[in-house]
Amino acid sequence: MKSISAFLIALAISANTAAANVTFVSPLEGSQAIGPGHVEVTTDATNVNRVEFYVDGVLAGVARTTPWRIAFDFGTTLTSRTITAKVLSNGYRTTDSATIATAALTAGESINVDLVEVPLRVRSLRALKPADLTLRENGVAQTIRDVRPGRAPAHFAFIVDRSSSMTGGKLTAALHAVDQAKKLLRDGDTHSLTLFNHTIVSVGAGSPPRSIVPSGGTSLRDAIARGIASERTYAIVITDGSDRNSLLSEEQALRRISGTKTILSAVILGSAGEFLEQAAKNTGGTLIDGSRDSVVADVRRIIEDINSRYTLVYQSHGTKSGWRSIAITARRGVEILASRKGYFSS
Repeated sequence: MKSISAFLIALAISANTAAANVTFVSPLEGSQAIGPGHVEVTTDATNVNRVEFYVDGVLAGVARTTPWRIAFDFGTTLTSRTITAKVLSNGYRTTDSATIATAALTAGESINVDLVEVPLRVRSLRALKPADLTLRENGVAQTIRDVRPGRAPAHFAFIVDRSSSMTGGKLTAALHAVDQAKKLLRDGDTHSLTLFNHTIVSVGAGSPPRSIVPSGGTSLRDAIARGIASERTYAIVITDGSDRNSLLSEEQALRRISGTKTILSAVILGSAGEFLEQAAKNTGGTLIDGSRDSVVADVRRIIEDINSRYTLVYQSHGTKSGWRSIAITARRGVEILASRKGYFSS
């Protein structure tokens, strides 16, 4: 019996002293770390007191609760960085650590210090992390700095067709949908209303004239280009007709939309043209085939979807100016439902 007890005690001591796993989530071994981002690890250590992060031997920060993560600005240096995470547990009596080295930039690579934000919608049983996704810009692998749940305050641009084809109660239903949608906006959000037929009227944050009636032609592309703002914008279009009067071509309008922080969605009360389909695809928006009776619920669905999104943040590097395509893939167990497909950079 004594030998069995001694064996069990020795086994318990061995289990308690076994090294815990410490795994880097961001950045990853061999990746490039530029500009502001996060340093994060996971660990199976129990009774963790704190996690210390060191960059090139200097203490960069301490995390005392999960997620074990700190914010850190790597700057624009071309050199490799050595990053160490020390996990202190069991009343600071146990220390486990892991170290990685980031890759240096080559002389031929370009550096863009502007962060790129990519709104996306996913289906996942767990909270999304940078390690769950990979991203390529124009085919060049990029380092994902952060994946933020929820969304920051934004501008909501409601763009409503008031042409002659919006008779039969469609215009009234569309304006009622906008009024109901404003109730779903969050603190810090702003909103505006643009009405268009062959002319364009910006109502701003106010209410449209009560005497407004459907009439005239359709300048859809011009209205969308005028309705977007310079800040992060969700443009929600309600229309039932094709474009017959815009001065902007489809390519010109797409460039103006895709060169901003705009996500375009639309409720179509007729048939969607190629322009709206491409604009929604490029920006990560949604198209809904609706009707006069469903438009209130359709707009609500778009905003509820926006309120449940993530924002992915990465540092663009190694690609030329012009159209930059964005391709995001997910690890097993995560499904990407919608995301921005690219943007224009001068």
